[in-house]
Amino acid sequence: MAAQCGPDNPEPSNTGTATAAPTATAAPTGTAAPTGKPAPTGTAAPTATAAPTGKPGPAKSLSVDELTKALLTKADVPGATNSTTSPSGGDSKTVADNAACQPVLDLMDEMNATTKPTAAVESIFKTGSNVGVMIKLDQFGAGQADKAISSAAAVLGSCSSIPATVPGNGNEKTSIAASKLSSPALGDATLAFKVTFSGETSAEYSFVFVRSGDVVIGVSNLGKASIPQPDQALVKKQFDQVKAAQQH
Repeated sequence: MAAQCGPDNPEPSNTGTATAAPTATAAPTGTAAPTGKPAPTGTAAPTATAAPTGKPGPAKSLSVDELTKALLTKADVPGATNSTTSPSGGDSKTVADNAACQPVLDLMDEMNATTKPTAAVESIFKTGSNVGVMIKLDQFGAGQADKAISSAAAVLGSCSSIPATVPGNGNEKTSIAASKLSSPALGDATLAFKVTFSGETSAEYSFVFVRSGDVVIGVSNLGKASIPQPDQALVKKQFDQVKAAQQH
């Protein structure tokens, strides 16, 4: 904007004769310009850096009640006929015969993992005969959500077959086939895969896990066979609700 003032100055100096120059000595009195230093005090502009304070603050840790409020409801899940919501609990732990593959099982069964969430809730939505959708929200301690997803992602490729044992259920033997799925990136990390359990019991799950700060969002379709991948719009909506809860 100072450039706009520049073109106006030459015109008065061009129209004036040499006598105009003495008046130009008013320019020294025009050292009032230094009094124009209040403009530097107009370094209030840095206070304009207050704009960055308009950015979202760090994600807060969510309690069980806050996680429950952030969960999607039956109205959000296409085809859902009923639902149950509760704090997540652990059934009998499934232990991989090859310990290197345990992070995959721990991500699916977080309440039996070595490092458990500090708060966890889940909803199960029935969408048909022996099929449904399960949503889990897990608040971890600092850095633990990242470790849960990254550890599973690191071994998934080499753990396509996971023989396992369930010590708390009479040492039941099961075999788990795992395969990675593609899924649009969301949040701080996204991991999608399908697992098929076979043995004394059989089931198939298709998972999408999304990390938002220290919260892991798990959305899965479950049933007996040929389970499709979770609906991406549903995953995105659940992520958005968790993200909003973390900023309030």
